[in-house]
Amino acid sequence: MRSTRLATTAAALLCVGALSACGPDNSGQDGGKTAAPAPTGATAAPTGDGTAKPTGGTGKPAADGADKGIPAKAWMDTKSIPMDEAYHYAPLSANAKPVSGVVTFKGMELCRAAPTKDDEGPLTGVAAKASVGFGGDRWTAQQTLLVHGDPTHSSGTKQLTNLAEGRLTDALKACAKTAPGATVKVNSAPDSTFAFSAVLTIPQQDGSTATLHEYVTTDGGWVSELSVWATTKAGAQPKDAWKGPEDKYVLTGMSAPMCEAFPGCDGHQ
Repeated sequence: MRSTRLATTAAALLCVGALSACGPDNSGQDGGKTAAPAPTGATAAPTGDGTAKPTGGTGKPAADGADKGIPAKAWMDTKSIPMDEAYHYAPLSANAKPVSGVVTFKGMELCRAAPTKDDEGPLTGVAAKASVGFGGDRWTAQQTLLVHGDPTHSSGTKQLTNLAEGRLTDALKACAKTAPGATVKVNSAPDSTFAFSAVLTIPQQDGSTATLHEYVTTDGGWVSELSVWATTKAGAQPKDAWKGPEDKYVLTGMSAPMCEAFPGCDGHQ
């Protein structure tokens, strides 16, 4: 009987090891594949966005339509991203990288609002990031998607999604507490439950300043974040003047593909 149990345990460990080896990694973004025009007299060299690898937490099984990861159709069309008219961003789906463990949203990263132990549940699920742009003082765009599953099958799924969205938006609103000197201008309606937009200026630890246009939306069992930012020397402005559609069009461009890709949406835009 003892030998049978040992054999069963060994087999189970082998299965877990195989699943871990095949799971998504949390390597950085490849960014820099955007076919944007190079500045006069210079060659634009694509760079990664420096996103820190998620730490802490463990992955959990996906459910209800998210078990195969983030499909290509879930990513927003780059035409809906501000500055695309000038930069002609590469497709996000072609630059997507899966994320394992606790998700670090870009807005939280720039605000230096590190996830806590309590965030491990809400900020863990099926997730991926896609970053396009040239970095530096030119605008880089990153979309981060986090999926918990189909909320019509479990009320807990919706609760996790609400907690994740709340953790992100609370960190953005309180950015000045974690990044002293930051300014936050919230553009979305105060009573908006499903969509958040804001513009932030955030002093970075290396002395530079990040100007961030942030968009967050949720509908069903997922959260979508779009961050468009440029980093400049203190007191300087981004190289290219900001130009983009109204926030509501950006947010709709984020939510519509997710609702098509995953079940459980209520149609909130």
